[in-house]
Amino acid sequence: MNQFSNQVMALAGVFQSALMVEQLARQGSLERPRLEQSIRTVLNLNPSSVEAVYGGITGVKTGLEGLKEVLAKRGKGMSPDVLRYAMGILHAQKKLTARDDLMESLSQHLTRAVDQCAYFDDPLHESVIAAVANSYQQSVSKLDFRIRVMGNPSYLQNPNIAEQVRAALLFGIRSAHLWHQLGGRRWHIVVKRSKLHDTAEQLLARI
Repeated sequence: MNQFSNQVMALAGVFQSALMVEQLARQGSLERPRLEQSIRTVLNLNPSSVEAVYGGITGVKTGLEGLKEVLAKRGKGMSPDVLRYAMGILHAQKKLTARDDLMESLSQHLTRAVDQCAYFDDPLHESVIAAVANSYQQSVSKLDFRIRVMGNPSYLQNPNIAEQVRAALLFGIRSAHLWHQLGGRRWHIVVKRSKLHDTAEQLLARI
């Protein structure tokens, strides 16, 4: 897979995260395979390739579909909250990368989460999800910029759902970091819109 395709997969991860957060905030639930894949991605600290990060192209199928829709319609038709979350994730990742102390904290807490996952042998064990959510709280949540999640208060005030939201956001931060490492920049979303759209379409055709 070429560099640009890898970039598109990573950017799709950002949009998939945004879609997951919106679904949790508005519906209070998420399909178990999608949540499990996001946890596995966050805890895969030494991947062999971009595809390995997501468990293959299928791992970001929803994100590729969302990205394609946004690029085709210039954002029209997609929930404003999803776009806001996606842009917020990209902004938060940039700020996080500039903070060595928070990056170190994130690394340490993720290492503990990996140990938790190995112990319970289940990415969806409540202790593993809690450890991933805590990794978010001890790093991204310490920034002076917050990603404000809007939705049904009864869901967002539920501790289990709140932890899933943080885990989903950390999946987005992981994807944004990967996208940036691969050379992706926010202005590319505008300048390279057609190429991004076509590549997302090509990747979807391979599933």
